[in-house]
Amino acid sequence: MNTITPYGIQSGSFTIINPHFRDRNGVSILENEKVRTPLANDLFPDLEEAIFDFEEGLSIKLETKMNRPSSSHCAVNRNAQFTPHVDSGRGSGQSLSMIIGLGDYNGGELLVEGEVHNIYRVPLEFDGWKDRHWTAPFQGERYSLVWFTPDL
Repeated sequence: MNTITPYGIQSGSFTIINPHFRDRNGVSILENEKVRTPLANDLFPDLEEAIFDFEEGLSIKLETKMNRPSSSHCAVNRNAQFTPHVDSGRGSGQSLSMIIGLGDYNGGELLVEGEVHNIYRVPLEFDGWKDRHWTAPFQGERYSLVWFTPDL
């Protein structure tokens, strides 16, 4: 999805799946009939590997020190400003999403149930399936990566 914001800055989002992800029964996501491989996986094979390696590295740094399982999906967002919403679906073996902000921008915090979180180069876990969340206004070039596992 690509859009032009009111300020003329192009924005968009796409999703990449983790080709190494296996569900609770050990079945590869690539063998799941409900999951189609997104075009982004074919267009950006190096990004596919880098994104899920990055998730693994960030998971180690989280303050909670939880043993975060690998996610099946990652949303890549460019200059996207989301309105308040909850994610659709239920986490499959994982109730928490993880997000990080990257780029050269000011503002753009993530609000979760009204609580402000600075995600600029700081990973944050939150329950996107339960908690309303949205993007604060920002200026500049803002990317966010959101790792999640929907109900498969």
